Amino acid sequence: MKKLFMIYMAVCICFSGCDILDEDPQTQLTPKGYYDTKEGIETLVNACYSRLRYVTASDVYLLRLTEQGTDIFESGLDGSINFDSYRISLTAGEITRLWEDCYIGINGCNTLTAYLPAVADMTGPEKIIREAEVRFLRAYMYYHLIMQFGDVHLTLEPTEGVETEANRTSVAQILDEAIYPDLRYAVANLPLLQSDYGRVDVHGARFFLSYVLLSDSRSGKAQFDEAAGLAVNVIENSPYALQENRFLVYDQDNDMNNEIIWSFQFSQDESLRENGNKTHLYFVPQYQNSPGMTRVIEYGRSFTRFKPTQFMCDLYDPDIDARYQAYWRDTWYTVVETENLSLGDTAIYMPQKAWTKEQIDAQKYRVYNPEFSENYGDGYFRTNNQVFWQLRKFDDVKRPTMNEEKGTRDWVCFRVAEAYLLAGEAYYRSGDNGNAVKYINILRRNAAVPGKESDMEITAADLSIDFILDERARELCGEGKRWYDLKRLDKLLERAMKHNPLASVNMKPYHVLRPIPQSQIDRCSNLYPQNEGW
Repeated sequence: MKKLFMIYMAVCICFSGCDILDEDPQTQLTPKGYYDTKEGIETLVNACYSRLRYVTASDVYLLRLTEQGTDIFESGLDGSINFDSYRISLTAGEITRLWEDCYIGINGCNTLTAYLPAVADMTGPEKIIREAEVRFLRAYMYYHLIMQFGDVHLTLEPTEGVETEANRTSVAQILDEAIYPDLRYAVANLPLLQSDYGRVDVHGARFFLSYVLLSDSRSGKAQFDEAAGLAVNVIENSPYALQENRFLVYDQDNDMNNEIIWSFQFSQDESLRENGNKTHLYFVPQYQNSPGMTRVIEYGRSFTRFKPTQFMCDLYDPDIDARYQAYWRDTWYTVVETENLSLGDTAIYMPQKAWTKEQIDAQKYRVYNPEFSENYGDGYFRTNNQVFWQLRKFDDVKRPTMNEEKGTRDWVCFRVAEAYLLAGEAYYRSGDNGNAVKYINILRRNAAVPGKESDMEITAADLSIDFILDERARELCGEGKRWYDLKRLDKLLERAMKHNPLASVNMKPYHVLRPIPQSQIDRCSNLYPQNEGW
């Protein structure tokens, strides 16, 4: 199976309310005479996929919107505290780019569905699969928009010129008229397996439909039962399965492992990589300033954008949960010899529980105690916004140089571990605690330190929405899901204010929605209302 490497080609489209493309017209693809051919359709499908690489992994903006300002991540030294404090500018690049990138992609999808019926050199089955793909992608992009902004502009028709009017359609209507119909079409028509690795298949569509049903505030038992059935279908009837252990999930030499249901590809060939996957930069602390250390490819280039909260660090029981070591780095080894440290010696260690002064004094290396532990005074250290646990999931050791920003790792969107969590959550919310425990325990046993499987098991008495959120944090930290999880389970304010120091200062109920970008309001000839409070 070959990987699907997609180069984004500029498409002569824009979305209602603005003229957002400013490319050289000679590089644009004009719809008529091109999109009525198979070549044009295939190019447009690839462009729709490629747009999502910009949304997810080619820059920091979606991670700021989905991980920062939550209970598990806050701003590092070089991050933006605005998303922790919820003092977000109406012109912030993060919200503007998400808005514009999603609408560019949506309009590409709309263009395909409009032109596809007239294409003469494609078979009926080929057309159905490509339509199912772009309708899935359109639903995925609309989901980002409604979760971030609430009521937004809805259009299922292509825009080939400049429109200056836009509407605000209710979230419920967007779900009922766009997202659900698109996902159900995808479930009905996508193949069991795609020939190109990276194209979404029916299992990815079932997975995401399950997640959307669990995000819909109107859902009740019938919808929870459906969500559970969809997740279990992925678990039991797909070629995807849990890795043997959690260490293998993000092993860079195992980048196409069969736990991954859907991902975006980034090639080691620079001509195919565009901006690359840059997430390897964002979770790295400034380890290089400690004795025995300097920047090396193995430990990454430290952009220090995202720091785990102390709550995130406390979520694991490292004696029984292997994800503590699989997903996080708490130890760095000497790369530059010093008077006291030889190559390969421990240089930095961050214990989960505070060490005593006597324990620290007995070591040659630097110890960083937890952030809010007792201050022992000069010469002793605690984690802070510069030095903290490093999320290892996105380490990219295949970059050619230390300073290379264009990462080569794939960005994982959906994986089977989360399908187990979706099944467990759906059964719990449906009132079936027995099946909820069953599916959550399968994942927890897989995540256990060898020999500690029984210690990782839970009972029905352990189940709650908070436990489900804790378990999702332990498994999915950093993967662009957290803000959505907290919001859809009505825990965003409670948990962010409790566990994120900056959020506790300023957060208000209206912060469950982002502000509509000022550029969208300005470009409309009609009144496009701002979200309440902004």
